[in-house]
Amino acid sequence: MQAPRLRSKRQTPEFCAGAPPAVALGSWALWVLMSVAVRVGFTSTRNTWVCVALFAGCVLVVRPMVRMVAPARLKENRLVVAARAVGVCCVAAAVMAPLEVPVTEHPVAGVVMIYAVTAAALGLVRVVDHGYFPLVLLCTALWKALMAGLTGYWIRHEGGSLTPDPDTATAGTLLLAVLWWVLAGLAAGCALAATARLVPWLRTGPPARPVPPGVTSWPPAVGDVWMAELTHEDNTYKERPVIVLEHAPGFVRVLGITSVDKSNRSRGYMKLRLAEWKGVLTKDGWLNLEIAHIPYCDFLWRRGECPDRVWDLLCKKADVRERSTQAGPAPGFTFRHRLRSAMNKHVGRDARTVDAGAGSRARRVWTRERV
Repeated sequence: MQAPRLRSKRQTPEFCAGAPPAVALGSWALWVLMSVAVRVGFTSTRNTWVCVALFAGCVLVVRPMVRMVAPARLKENRLVVAARAVGVCCVAAAVMAPLEVPVTEHPVAGVVMIYAVTAAALGLVRVVDHGYFPLVLLCTALWKALMAGLTGYWIRHEGGSLTPDPDTATAGTLLLAVLWWVLAGLAAGCALAATARLVPWLRTGPPARPVPPGVTSWPPAVGDVWMAELTHEDNTYKERPVIVLEHAPGFVRVLGITSVDKSNRSRGYMKLRLAEWKGVLTKDGWLNLEIAHIPYCDFLWRRGECPDRVWDLLCKKADVRERSTQAGPAPGFTFRHRLRSAMNKHVGRDARTVDAGAGSRARRVWTRERV
C-alpha cells in the first residue's frame, strides 16, 4: 500500500464563502451605474463625460472583486488588477449595450444577467490563474462544453433562441440566452488556456510560470532547500529535500538529500550534520553530489536555506558532477512523464511503501490531488 500523500501542500482553495455575496453586491452596483449610462448615452460632449465617469465608477466597483479572486502573487500588482477590472467592465458593457430597451424595463432580469456575466468573467480569470495542469483544465472545458451543448439543445427544443432579438424577446428568453453564452464562453476560455499551456508543456516540460498551486516564494531561489518529488531510474518517486543549484527553461538542477547512511560511498556523497541544518532538516542526512533534474511542477514547499559554509564548499567541490551522458535522459523527462504530469499524476509508483501483511492495517491510498 502506498503511504498517504501530504495533500495540503498542493491544494489551492477553490471556494470562498464571501465571494458570491460580494459578486452579487458588486453586480447590483454595476447594474445601477450601467443603467444610468445606457439612459444618458453618448449624445453630447457633456453626456460623454458623464458616461466616462460612470464607467470609471464601474471599474472601481469591479476592482475589489478582481483582487479577491487573484492569487497572492498578483494581489499587490495594481496595474494587473486594474487592467483586469477594465476588461470585466468592458465585457459587462458589451452585454448591456444591445439589451437597452427590454433590460431597463425588467431590472431583476438585468441584475441577474450582469451577475452571470461578471461571475463568468471573474471565474475565467481565476481559472487562468489557478488552472495549472493543462489536461485537468481541458477536462473542465469539456465538461462545460457538454453542459452548454445540453442546455442549448433544451432551449432550442422548447422553442427558444440562442440569439434572440433584444427589441422583441422577453426577459426570460434574454436571460436564458445570456446564461448559455456565459457557459459557452467559459468552456472556450478554459479550452484556450489549456491548449496554450499544453503545447509547450509536452515539448519541453512544465514551465516556470504560472506558479504551481500551493507553493510560496516562487521560483525556487538558488541556494534554497525545497521539498520536491524526485523521480528515480526505475520510475518510482519520493519526496526528498533538495538544494537548488540552477534554473533552466523546463527544469531545475538540484542536489538531492537522503537520510539513508552513505558512509560507504563517501566520494559521491557529503555528510550533513543536524547541528548545522537545524530548522531545515529533522535529522542527519547525506547530500548526493550528482546533479539531478526536477520539473517545476514537482516542487512542493520551501524548507529553508543552505548554510553558507556548505554552499561555499559546494561551489568549490570538484565532486559535484553532472549526470553521465551514457546513463541516458534524466528520469521523469520522457514524453509519457510529461503527459502524465499534465494530468497532475506520476508515471510509476510512490517509493514510500508500508507493509500490508495480515497483521497490519491497510492505509488508504491517496493519489495526487487534482487542483
